[in-house]
Amino acid sequence: MQAEQVLIDERRGRLIASRLNLRYTGILGILVEAKNKGLIIKVKTLLDALIDEAGFWVSEPLYKSVLQLVNEIELP
Repeated sequence: MQAEQVLIDERRGRLIASRLNLRYTGILGILVEAKNKGLIIKVKTLLDALIDEAGFWVSEPLYKSVLQLVNEIELP
């Protein structure tokens, strides 16, 4: 497969992709890129739905970091 990038969220998968010199991103990276390209208005709404409805787990520091990256929360 001649993929330019792989979509993967699991830590072990990222480690393996890194060892194989594959570019990768996860769903959070996709959301950030979508907002930056104007494809979505808010990351927070979709991220909250992933957490609440799909059982997606995100650590609190990462959650805040992603929202800061897309200017959806203010720095403390």
